[in-house]
Amino acid sequence: MQSRTFILQARIEIEELETWCAEGWLLPRATEAGREFSDIDLARAHFIRDLLNLGVNREGVPIVLDLVDQIHGLRRVTRDLMDTVKALQQERGAK
Repeated sequence: MQSRTFILQARIEIEELETWCAEGWLLPRATEAGREFSDIDLARAHFIRDLLNLGVNREGVPIVLDLVDQIHGLRRVTRDLMDTVKALQQERGAK
């Protein structure tokens, strides 16, 4: 989605969007038409807004975002590992 749609759906001001992108909190894809935001970017913007509304200061937001990213990464690795174990078990059972 384009910036204008993103701002409306995220319920933020253009200045916030610019700041969050400059800080690296949001990483939209660059296209010829401008920035393109994904549904994941939108969910992240809602999360950032919620953190700020809960009183997390601007220095704390990137720390929380990094921790959440690590958790998602670990979940992905765990899921891949479980799929590999399951495939090996099925392979051994077929022999």
